[in-house]
Formats: sequence, C-alpha cells, structure tokens
Amino acid sequence: MDASWPKADSVPVRREGASGVELDDNIAVYDDVGQLMILLNSSAGAVWNLCDGTRTVGEMVAELAETYPDGAAVIRGDVRETLRKLAEIGLVSEGSEAL
Repeated sequence: MDASWPKADSVPVRREGASGVELDDNIAVYDDVGQLMILLNSSAGAVWNLCDGTRTVGEMVAELAETYPDGAAVIRGDVRETLRKLAEIGLVSEGSEAL
C-alpha cells in the first residue's frame, strides 16, 4: 500500500476470512488466515464495520461525522490512521470498486 493510502475515494474492504465479534463497546477481530486476533476500541470498531467494500473513505468519514458531530473535526484523520493500521496488519485492503 502506498504512503498516501487511503485517499477520499479509496474503498476499503475487510480481508476475506476476518470476522468481528462485539464485546461490550469493543470489537474482537479474528483473521483465520493469518491467525491474528486484535481487540478494537469503539471508534476503530466503527471504522472496521464500515469496511464492507461499498463505501469510499469520504463516505465513511461523512457517516461517522453524522453519528459523532462533536468529533467531526478529527474524524477524517482518525479514520485514515485506523485504516492504515488495519492495512499494515493485513485486515483491510483496497476494494475492487476503486481499482
């Protein structure tokens, strides 16, 4: 993934074989391919849930800003950083719609 990813028109998608289970306010994500388990906090979990391959990053930011209007100013940066971290560990990638 290049250093500028994700862009506003990127379409992140969860890795096939990775699944999440809600635990209180967190989401436990397990990747049976890479045998990785990670616990996401509520904000990272919200980003994870939106990575279904149907939304651009811009649309994800707009949707989260509607849900969390008090944090709208920082949501864009937080979404991009969360997506980068999830991509680094192989849990999300660029979806085919943006290719």
